[in-house]
Amino acid sequence: MQSRHPLPARFFHWALAPLGIALVVSGLYITRPPRSGGSMRAVRTIHSLSAFLFTAGFAARMYYGVLRREWRMIIPEPRDILASPGFLKYLLYLSPREPHFRKYNPGQKFLYSFWTLLAMVMLPLGYCLYAPKLFARPVKWLGGLNRVRSLLYHLSLLTAATIAGHIYLALTSSIGKLKSMFTGYYTRGS
Repeated sequence: MQSRHPLPARFFHWALAPLGIALVVSGLYITRPPRSGGSMRAVRTIHSLSAFLFTAGFAARMYYGVLRREWRMIIPEPRDILASPGFLKYLLYLSPREPHFRKYNPGQKFLYSFWTLLAMVMLPLGYCLYAPKLFARPVKWLGGLNRVRSLLYHLSLLTAATIAGHIYLALTSSIGKLKSMFTGYYTRGS
């Protein structure tokens, strides 16, 4: 058994994952509410609370990651690009065995790096919508509130798609790797 995910990393994962999903779902609801009604006030409250908690958790996760120098593990390297064809063959069921990677495969590295950059873009955009008078200059620079809303909407759809892909790949990967997100330890072959 080898240690794969320390307790703080697992804590941040399981704290930020539901908050991120809540932000996407409530944001899409606010953008296109159903005609049947519902409590928009409750949805906005959930969205705002999730945004504040996600921002605090994301900042803490970034701080923890920098302290532990974890950023080096998620930034794709040239060798990841070279290994991508073999990994893609595995993902498309053209190869029976997953190539061996140190901790994260190229897909995970690209996704985790992408999510980090996405959060760094979406959080400020969300705060521009939350307090448009306070952020009047950036809103004007971005083309107005409708442009900010549209950009956030499309980025939310992209986020939803990548979350779905992440969940699918996590559930179809090895059981040992999936268990390690709960226990912290990975046993090969399980």
